[in-house]
Amino acid sequence: MIKTAFVTGGASGIGAATCRLFVESGYHVYIGDIQENAGIALAKELKNADFINVNIRREEELAAAFTTIKKKSEHLDVMVNNAAIVGVMGPITTLSAEQYDLSQEIIQRSVFLGTKHAAKMMVEKSSGSIINVASIAGIMAGYSPHTYAACKAAVIQFTKSVAIELAEENIRVNAVCPGAIATPIHTGTNSEVWKERIKTVKQASTDEQPIPRMGEPEEIAEAILWLASEKSSYVTGHALAVDGGATSGKIWRHQPDFLRQMHPARS
Repeated sequence: MIKTAFVTGGASGIGAATCRLFVESGYHVYIGDIQENAGIALAKELKNADFINVNIRREEELAAAFTTIKKKSEHLDVMVNNAAIVGVMGPITTLSAEQYDLSQEIIQRSVFLGTKHAAKMMVEKSSGSIINVASIAGIMAGYSPHTYAACKAAVIQFTKSVAIELAEENIRVNAVCPGAIATPIHTGTNSEVWKERIKTVKQASTDEQPIPRMGEPEEIAEAILWLASEKSSYVTGHALAVDGGATSGKIWRHQPDFLRQMHPARS
C-alpha cells in the first residue's frame, strides 16, 4: 500500500521541498495551500500528488480536505502542519489585538485543526506520524516578531501535550524548529524584497551562529521525512531544532572576547 502524506502550505518554501522529498521517497502527497496556481503546477510536476485548495483558517475547509483524502486514499500516514505567516513586526505598544489574533489563527490554531482531523483518520488504523513545523523562535526569544515567537512556542507545547495522548494510539507527534531558512515567507511573493531580505539574514547567520550560513528548505524537509519514517519510531513529543547551531549558545570565535569582558582578572 502506498503511503500518503498531507502537507499544508505545501505549494512553496519548506512545504514544497517536503512534498518533493516525500514523492521521491515513494509517498502519494496531498498539497494543501491557497496558492492555487503554484499548487497545481507542483502537483503536475511531481505526478504522484494532488493539490487541494484549502484555507487553513477555516475548519470546514480542512475537514473537507481530509474527506477528499479519505475518499481517494482511504488512509493517511503522515500529516505535516507547515502553513504559517511571519505576522506583524514592531514594538508591543504598536500591535493591535486583531494583528495578534491573525497570527494565532494561522500559526497555532491551524496546527490544532490539522492535528485534530489527522488524528481522526490515523486512529482508525492505530498508526501515523504528525509533524508540526514550529521555529527556533518558539525556543529562544529575539529571533522574530512577538506574535510569531509566542505562537510558535504554543505549537511546540501543543505538540508535546498531544504526543502524550496519541502515543496510546500508536501515533507519534513531533515538531521541527527551523532556524534561518532561505524561503520567501519573510517577504511574501515580492521577489526583489525577498532577495534583499535574504542578503540581510545571510549576513546575520554568518555572524551569529556556529554553522555560518542559512539553511535550505530541503534540509528541513529531510528532518521532516526522518520524523515521518520508522527510523524515528522511538521519538515522540520532541522539538527538533534544525538551525545551524543557533540555539546552542554563543559561537566559539566570539567566546574569548566575551569571557575577557566578563572576567577581566582572569584574562
